[in-house]
Amino acid sequence: MLQRTIKTGAWSAVAMLTLTAAACGSDDEACSGAPNNNCAEVDAAVPSGCTSSAECAAPTAVCDVGGTATCVACTAGEASACTGTTPVCGADNTCGGCTSHAACAASDVCLPTGACADAATVAYVAPGGSGTTCTQAAPCNKLGAALMTDRPYVKMTGTINDQVTLTNQTVTVLADPGAVLTDTTNGVLVRIDGASQVSIYDLAIQDASGGTNPGLSLQTGNMATVRLERVAVSGHAGAGITMSGGTLTVTGSTVSGNQGVGITASGGTLTVTGSTVSGNQGGGLDVTGVGTSFEITNNVISYNGVATGPAATTLGGGLVAPNTPGSRFAWNTVAFNRNSGALSRGGVTCLGAMVQAPGNIVYGNTEATTTSDATQTGGSCGFGNTLALGSSANNLGFKSPLTSPFDFHLTATTPTTVLNAGGACTGDDLDGDTRPQGGACDLGADELVP
Repeated sequence: MLQRTIKTGAWSAVAMLTLTAAACGSDDEACSGAPNNNCAEVDAAVPSGCTSSAECAAPTAVCDVGGTATCVACTAGEASACTGTTPVCGADNTCGGCTSHAACAASDVCLPTGACADAATVAYVAPGGSGTTCTQAAPCNKLGAALMTDRPYVKMTGTINDQVTLTNQTVTVLADPGAVLTDTTNGVLVRIDGASQVSIYDLAIQDASGGTNPGLSLQTGNMATVRLERVAVSGHAGAGITMSGGTLTVTGSTVSGNQGVGITASGGTLTVTGSTVSGNQGGGLDVTGVGTSFEITNNVISYNGVATGPAATTLGGGLVAPNTPGSRFAWNTVAFNRNSGALSRGGVTCLGAMVQAPGNIVYGNTEATTTSDATQTGGSCGFGNTLALGSSANNLGFKSPLTSPFDFHLTATTPTTVLNAGGACTGDDLDGDTRPQGGACDLGADELVP
């Protein structure tokens, strides 16, 4: 016997099916109303799925009428079913977060949460802009003007020439691909003070000219919280980034080609993860000051410092001086940095006995003219299973450590002294790959993915 549930105008669902060897007869009440009381003809008339969204309910409230005839989260024709932090309808008819500004047609602003911003909450900045209200239709041409609107979001496009100071301000700065903040006059390019809450995404901060000024500075006495994600800080006459207090998080970013130190911290809390600090003449990282707290993990720190000449530096890859419990310098690749050999190692000098520094690769760094194993690390930190090697007699199987752009990813030729030799580690690697991939983490910033 075949039992059915009937909605007006269409068969909607099968409740129970009992098959017997005998065919459905003309006197079977289950087939009453069908031509000749024939069940086979009824079966042919039953739709295979939904025919309109009225038949669907959340979270799959849209009928894919022209496709699978099933209830889905969204379709190209009903993309507006996707809202909130999942505003984009994908090819698989599911809602997801935006991953680019272009995915947000109305505002052209994709927020870090995956939601599309309301254009009314955004101050827009673009080269050649002549507006004073920094709207999408009439953008301003200065970042400072956008900040004065006190809107929670600023969207930057192109190259903007400006110096800015943020004091007690809460703002998120988002940038189109290739957007640059630069300046041709003497001074700090981005100065942050007070209790500001500032996040910057995807922006290049370049070429502050003159003196010894850094590109970005958390000023003395500040209580700011600053986040830099996928930010490039390069080409400054002084340090790339300086902080004397507050909280700074640098993730997925690049600090390179600055004439001073890449990042200096003399107070506050510093977190650097998944980033590259490279080619800074004054050295890579300089963390000092009583009570400075730090978490420096899964980074490549390479080719920093100058060993000889007028600009010779005493800092190579990194100097970590404060003895702050809970601080770590771990799972970094510190390679081919140079110093004058006067005060610190070419690789890492870590002076805090209560600081943990396991899982690093410290490789091929130079004190003046030597690259021996003994010159790679120094100090009283807990280096644990950190591997410290001079480059002359060792090959760690990096992709291309000697050819620009330098590539310190591991390969199948990397020896077992590195692969699965790092024990337990924290967080993802330099590229966001899950660690570990094997029985234990690989040493250094990169986890080899099979």
